[in-house]
Amino acid sequence: MTSTESIVIDGYDLLAEVRRLTFADQVVCGRRLNRGTASVSTDGTPHPDYADVKSEHVKQIVPSTLSGPVSPAIDLSWPTAGMFVASPAGVYLDLYQGVAQKLVDEHHPRVQGVIRALAESGLAFRREINTDDFMFFGDAIEGLVSPVELGALMNRFTGQAFPEAGGFRTFFSNSGAESGEAALKLAQLHAYRRLQRSYGDELIAAVMADLGIERDAFYDADTNHPDPVYNDYPLFIFGCDFAFHGRTLGVLNLTRSKKAQHIGYSKLRWVRHVPFNGSVEEFTALLDDRPLPEIMQAEGVAAVIAAGKVPSELAAGFFTEVFQGEGGYRLADPAWLSGIAEACQSRGILFGTDEVQSFGRTGELFATQHFDVTPDLVWTAKAAVLGMTMVRSSLVDDCHQGWHSNTFGSGKLFDVNLAYTCVDMLVNQLDEHLDGRSYLENSRIKGEYIRMRLAELSSKHDELFPDFSGLGCMWGLSVRHRAKIVDTGWRMGLKLLGCGGAGEVSRLRILLLSDVLTREIDEIIDALDRVFTAVEAETGIEID
Repeated sequence: MTSTESIVIDGYDLLAEVRRLTFADQVVCGRRLNRGTASVSTDGTPHPDYADVKSEHVKQIVPSTLSGPVSPAIDLSWPTAGMFVASPAGVYLDLYQGVAQKLVDEHHPRVQGVIRALAESGLAFRREINTDDFMFFGDAIEGLVSPVELGALMNRFTGQAFPEAGGFRTFFSNSGAESGEAALKLAQLHAYRRLQRSYGDELIAAVMADLGIERDAFYDADTNHPDPVYNDYPLFIFGCDFAFHGRTLGVLNLTRSKKAQHIGYSKLRWVRHVPFNGSVEEFTALLDDRPLPEIMQAEGVAAVIAAGKVPSELAAGFFTEVFQGEGGYRLADPAWLSGIAEACQSRGILFGTDEVQSFGRTGELFATQHFDVTPDLVWTAKAAVLGMTMVRSSLVDDCHQGWHSNTFGSGKLFDVNLAYTCVDMLVNQLDEHLDGRSYLENSRIKGEYIRMRLAELSSKHDELFPDFSGLGCMWGLSVRHRAKIVDTGWRMGLKLLGCGGAGEVSRLRILLLSDVLTREIDEIIDALDRVFTAVEAETGIEID
């Protein structure tokens, strides 16, 4: 099947799209690339190693996750156009989009328009601190918005996605890890305030004494808040095996992905993990649902915890990705996820979903919407430009002044306006190239098309590529010989990246732009076909 055949999905004619494409050339340093005509073109030789570039990087920058032999060197003096990337070695297709950073074409007229408006108004580099200053436009500047307007947009869209929540408020930060940190802190703070309302400070003090947690007298001189400060708070957070929520010390407690991410770092002792897509009972079996006073009158909280249980009233939150990213691009099982959400709701435990990689990619603004559950907290970043933590409005009552802060979370006017533009485009932009469809609609339609094309490809290469799963513009491919496929992809014009653990069958990730074109999907499938055929020839696998 190719785009030369008539294919209609949800009333959308993919062949007609191909006929109406017109794009301007993208030009960098005199080099041109056009999204409507570009094709994968490499000569099959190994991608240049650029040893001198990598050597200088190592000299100047603290090492992170880059690998010299594997990681490519990207020459920024060559143009990009949609999903195509030009380089000295030829034209490539980018199938991991900056690990989910890119969601709309950076050359889209609306994106370029907001950049021009920022530059022309002198606000492109304006930085304030939105946690200390109230920012607004006394006189409107066409095309630009304030942090409050971005917050209102996110609150409205999140409220429409989860109407049962009763409204949302947004906290801005810089990254996915930071947006998860805000969720973690708010969940624990809410659990603490809930204990105060239910039982008062006297029972809290008794629980602390039972656990051997002392009060920190240093803070007693601060009379701005009546609360005592303890050296620790036994407020439990639950996460999932193979989860990735970031590498900062707070959310690292929830990340359970690769060994390298954990060596040498201290952990919270109040975190528990359960299998992703396991059974709901694996979670509920860890909980002791007796009221805290009853537990204290019996064996005490310390004895319950020593026996491997968690008093439900000390459980602050259950956090999960609904579409695991680093864990292998695995979708949550709907029955498991709804069971977890129901178990949390019945006990007053906050339920939060991490949408840092999946935001805007699955045909809905939030992947969580596919599962008919309502989160108390949902957070994102990457393609959303800023870190954003959306929380039920009712939870904000538990946040005392100074509970959390962020210097540049929404103080950089460039990021605020780019974020507003990208998010608003996803929902409201009706693109003439897509016959007046929105980008979320396009993601759903093209998701069905790539599902059809991947099924063809898997049927042809069933031993090398036995399975795949995904939604919209976010797909995980199960493959054998993953390392060879990634290396061969780089030689043959595909930027590929694995996810999840290595094994006989491992996962590759494929990410598409929300405005992905039919012709780009066809180019992807054709290029993957060539890559798989080459790997099969090298490894001796016979094609069906």
